[in-house]
Amino acid sequence: MILQFDSLNQFMTMDGHGVYVWSALIVSGLFLAGLVINPLLRQRDVMLEIARDQDREKQREASKREKN
Repeated sequence: MILQFDSLNQFMTMDGHGVYVWSALIVSGLFLAGLVINPLLRQRDVMLEIARDQDREKQREASKREKN
């Protein structure tokens, strides 16, 4: 395997293009992380809302039974 860079410093700077390359990788990584984390957080909220709706429905049914 032949390496394109002689040192870690050359790899990080990439002949003056390192700032653009590394910032693009960081921004892309943040967006990808957001694409994974956001649905997980929304799923938790939806599950809580469903549980609240089920509790309300049980209370409605219980109050209907008490009236009859």
